[in-house]
Amino acid sequence: MSGNDSISQEGNGKVSRVIRMGTRKSQLARIQTDSVAGRLRELYPDVHLEIVAMSTIGDKILDTALSKIGEKSLFTKELENALERNEVDIVVHSLKDLPTSLPPGFTIGAILQRENPHDAVVLHPKNAGLTLDSLPERSVIGTSSLRRAAQLKKRFPQLEFENIKFFGYANQLLQQLSGWLVSDD
Repeated sequence: MSGNDSISQEGNGKVSRVIRMGTRKSQLARIQTDSVAGRLRELYPDVHLEIVAMSTIGDKILDTALSKIGEKSLFTKELENALERNEVDIVVHSLKDLPTSLPPGFTIGAILQRENPHDAVVLHPKNAGLTLDSLPERSVIGTSSLRRAAQLKKRFPQLEFENIKFFGYANQLLQQLSGWLVSDD
């Protein structure tokens, strides 16, 4: 625990530490933060956790592919700034959102075990039953992650990868995909 932790007096006269956890406002980020908070409560039952949700630049830019913006830390900068200003004590990130180099003075304090390490591939109905290995050569796969595209290009060189911009959070992405999948393009 850091020296920045707050102290609170509970109704029963007991003093407990308060740890303010910074997170993004997205539904997925909140689920991940709740998971971290649950684990911390198991380990430190006397600590009170306060979740501080905020929007990031990446959450606000909805009309441009993030890779075209040319700025790093699109989903982390505001949280890091809040940490520097002692507005939060820790932040919870999805590891995929972290830049490859952390700002000076920052460290990754913990990484939880992944419950499900798999990504999902949503295929057009005409490709039902196929896998990335069995798709026709030069099939186009859309992803909004340059890191994921680079990993997939190495594993599946026969496929093409296109950077696409999804708008919104994970639950909204599936709605967008359902509209695209009815097209034969």
